Amino acid sequence: MNNNHTNLFDKYKDFATKLVVCNDLRCLFGTVEKLVNEICDYEYMVLYYYTAHSDRLFAVTTKGLTKEERFLAQKTAMQRSPGRCLRTKEIIYIKEADSEAYELQNKFVIPTLLNSRLYIPLINNGQVLGVYSLASVKVDNFSEEVINAISFITNIAAVIYKKIIETRDLERMNKRLEEINRNFLSQKLQSIGQLAAGIAHEINTPLQYINDNLDFLEHSYEALSNFASSIYELIDDWGVDNWNDARNIIKKNIKETDIDFFFSEIPGAISQSQEGILKISKIINTIKNFSQVGVREKSFLNINRTLEDIVLITRNEWKKVADVHLSLHSELPVIYCYADEVNQVLLQFLLNSIDAIKEKMQIDNNYTFGKIEISTCFGDKEIAVQFVDDGIGIQERHLDKIFDPFFTTKPPGKGTGQGLAIAHNVICSKLGGDIFVSSNYLKGTEFIIKLPYD
Repeated sequence: MNNNHTNLFDKYKDFATKLVVCNDLRCLFGTVEKLVNEICDYEYMVLYYYTAHSDRLFAVTTKGLTKEERFLAQKTAMQRSPGRCLRTKEIIYIKEADSEAYELQNKFVIPTLLNSRLYIPLINNGQVLGVYSLASVKVDNFSEEVINAISFITNIAAVIYKKIIETRDLERMNKRLEEINRNFLSQKLQSIGQLAAGIAHEINTPLQYINDNLDFLEHSYEALSNFASSIYELIDDWGVDNWNDARNIIKKNIKETDIDFFFSEIPGAISQSQEGILKISKIINTIKNFSQVGVREKSFLNINRTLEDIVLITRNEWKKVADVHLSLHSELPVIYCYADEVNQVLLQFLLNSIDAIKEKMQIDNNYTFGKIEISTCFGDKEIAVQFVDDGIGIQERHLDKIFDPFFTTKPPGKGTGQGLAIAHNVICSKLGGDIFVSSNYLKGTEFIIKLPYD
């Protein structure tokens, strides 16, 4: 290896050494600028970052441009050489002023003719991240050696840039997940708290008629005991010769005691009380399942049963404002998951539908009763749960934000913005499922939750 090659190798090694130690964007941009300054002279620099979803180049850092000039460079970048460099993924070097340079000349605060311009694509694993551009008033300002050196610097910078962005995004995502997990319990307890009064009412109703039935049975027992005592007295005090008189007395006691009434009503009172006890037991068991905390073991969950349970415990919330119709596939597979999390998510979707109906009632006097339909079905690899309501709906401008933490369209004090964020985390991030939403404002909303099963 000759001295020139050795010097070049050492130079590039020095570039790489200085770049790889950068762990934030400010350090990276500053190091790139410093290294390029050591290689060549130039008057203007723009580092563009490309965003695919908007198909735009953003000027993230510049040199030599005013604020207005930077804005113009960014605004027209995709129509000029930076955009062409991005699309072709090739270095563009313009040695002397062309038509674009003359068009730009009068756009500067002080008219300036850029005689040479260099555009280098920032590529990482075949993906173009942006464009690095340099410009000079000098003709043919950048030699082949300089271009190769800058290309080497920017290629390494692109790799580091991608790593920094991914690390930052991962840190943000982890922070978001931690925040959502912290809020899961509070959201869960908040939902239970919201339902507490209604659940108490649902329990109190059967308790009331159980209490009434017990009073009736107590009275019946007393009356029938007295009648039985009178029969025993007749048996002891009357002989066989006086049987006709005894029979007349028994008939009289039967009529006075109203034995037929007790015989017809007691079975109904017992049956109604048994039904009430079963209803109370079911409500309590359902609430017990939903209020479990600290249970971090996966188990098989019957989604149909969960949906039946949430309809039961929310009954007091919807019975005066909507009909809730269940259409559940009888052979729906079970899913393996953290049951308390999925329970909470499905409960939240139903509560959202109920709230949407109540909100619509407040602004539409002709809307007096809503409708909520909940259905399940399944395919080869996933089950689907559908919630459809004819409530207030979601405005189109809000649809992209509904799963963002703390975003809510509800009035202050009515929503925390955590429910759907938690739902998205549980369904999409943890279970590998998906959530689809379609909505028409003032007409209603449809959510489809897809969950994988083995």
